[in-house]
Amino acid sequence: MRSKCGNVLPLVLGLLLVLSILVTAMLKMPGALRRNVSLVAKETQEMYFAESAVLAKLNGFPDGYFAELPIVESRILGPWTEWRVLDKFQFVLGSEYGRFSTSEWARCAVVLEQNLHERILHSDGLKNLSGNRRFFKLDSSDGLSAERAMAINVSAGDLTLDLGDFSVRSFMANVEGDVKIRGNVHFDTLRIYATGSVSVQGNVTADFAEIFGLASVTVSGNVSLAGALLSKQNIEISDRAQMKFPSVALAVGYRENRLSLLEKSVFEGLAIAPSGTVERDSSAKLLDSTQVLLPFCMETRNLVFSRRRL
Repeated sequence: MRSKCGNVLPLVLGLLLVLSILVTAMLKMPGALRRNVSLVAKETQEMYFAESAVLAKLNGFPDGYFAELPIVESRILGPWTEWRVLDKFQFVLGSEYGRFSTSEWARCAVVLEQNLHERILHSDGLKNLSGNRRFFKLDSSDGLSAERAMAINVSAGDLTLDLGDFSVRSFMANVEGDVKIRGNVHFDTLRIYATGSVSVQGNVTADFAEIFGLASVTVSGNVSLAGALLSKQNIEISDRAQMKFPSVALAVGYRENRLSLLEKSVFEGLAIAPSGTVERDSSAKLLDSTQVLLPFCMETRNLVFSRRRL
């Protein structure tokens, strides 16, 4: 009998322990659940106020018109406009699609070119260099570092970035000559303004890129970019290169010019050559998003085509 009692006692104690754990967990669940529901409700309310503030701004109401709504901060993001609310939500705006003349596209291209040029030349810490420059790494005697935002002005010379296994936060360059970017490198942000040609090739990626090449812009090989390509003559995307959503390629100038999509390249966005020709072979893919991707300088109604929590 004692043996049976001895066997049952540990079992009873084990059951009591399990029940006590379950009861404790059950007692805690309502409070944890309430906290989760409260957090979701707060985040939903923040998003609701942010979207309401953006809708009010889209409809022409001035900041502060609705007292409960937060302020919408705006800045130019390449060819589009970025609105931020509470520094938590990002809304990217394009212009509603419409038919535009070549002269209107030319005016827009000038605005985009000037904005890019001024953004680079007025950036903090701009470093002035002269003559041909070639970089195999960015931790160099010139004081350039991959760990921070870099901005350089190269006068009377070409620029070559031939980087291997690099990740760069931000790189901007104004160059009085040609630019070549190649190697195995990832840019968070890449901005190039060149009075000559710009060539991007190799294993180069950029989360956001703005590139202007007066003579030409060429993107080829295992390159993956998103952003804007501008030229007053020719733009070519070839050899499996990818321009991801959202992207704009605008080749517009005073003479006949050409925009080419070749050799299994992929372009997601708006590719246009208003005063010239668009060439696309059967292997290239053009995923047109013109309904929401027109640049901000086209005077039509704004609309939001991208929204995310920061």
